[in-house]
This record gives sequence, C-alpha cells and structure tokens, in this order.
Amino acid sequence: MGCLPECLIDWDAIYSSVQPHATFSAGVLFGVAWWIWADAQLYSMSVGHSSFSPLALIPGLVATAAVVLMNFVSREELQDDYLDDAATMRAKLLLLLSYLVSLGALAGAVVLLVQAHQGGKDMWVGASGVLQCCLVLASGLLCWFFHAGGNSSLGYGYL
Repeated sequence: MGCLPECLIDWDAIYSSVQPHATFSAGVLFGVAWWIWADAQLYSMSVGHSSFSPLALIPGLVATAAVVLMNFVSREELQDDYLDDAATMRAKLLLLLSYLVSLGALAGAVVLLVQAHQGGKDMWVGASGVLQCCLVLASGLLCWFFHAGGNSSLGYGYL
C-alpha cells in the first residue's frame, strides 16, 4: 500500500498560507468575470453591430445571487454540533439551494451559447456568459472555503 496524499502534503499549512489572500483573490476573480462579460457585449455591439440583449445579463445575475446565498452559510454551521439539528439542517438546505441556483445559472449560460451558435450570432458573447458564470461561482467557492471564523480578524463579516 502506498502513502495517501494526506501524509505527503501539509494541508493545514497550505490553508493557513492561502487564507489571508483568499478574499482578495475571490474579489479579483469576480471582477474579471464581469469584465469579460462586459467586454464581449461591448465588442459585439461595436464590431458586430448587434444590439444588446438583456437576456444575456440573467445568468450572471443569477450566479451572483447564488454566491451571495452560498456565503450566508459558514462552514461551522454545517457541523453537527453547531447549535442543534434544525439549525444545521437549515444551513445545509440553504447551501444546497445555492448550489442548485448556481447550476441553473450555468445551464442558462450554456443555453444562451447554444442559441447563439444556432442563430449564427457572435459566439464570444455566449462563451463569455459561460466563462462569467464559471468564474463567479469559482470566486464564491474560494470565498466560502477560505472564510475565516468569527473569532478571527481575517476574512469578511456577514451583512
């Protein structure tokens, strides 16, 4: 039997070294995601002479709402000994809801990409929507996973 990766890599050291920079990195990812989408929309309007479709805005807004929902739940709330079973179950259901909303946003972006391909439109607009959703959701997961606890000065506070 070989050695498992847990004994080769010090995950706690990696976590503690990445945690102070995770919120900033998540914000940069979020900003890049919306910049890519806006760049594709403006390029399509200026070079391709197409009109702006508000429908293209929906997957990004839904993905952003999923990130907000996801970050309402802390990892401490998912543990069985948090407060009681009902509070833990509510936290798990809210996290599941945020994952379902994020999958819906990604599916909507893919549908817009397929429609752009079938309609002979600029594919960069549809691809930027898919890339935007992926980057927004990656930023939310990064922020959620490396969120510091309530007793730490690192991380962010709830609204």
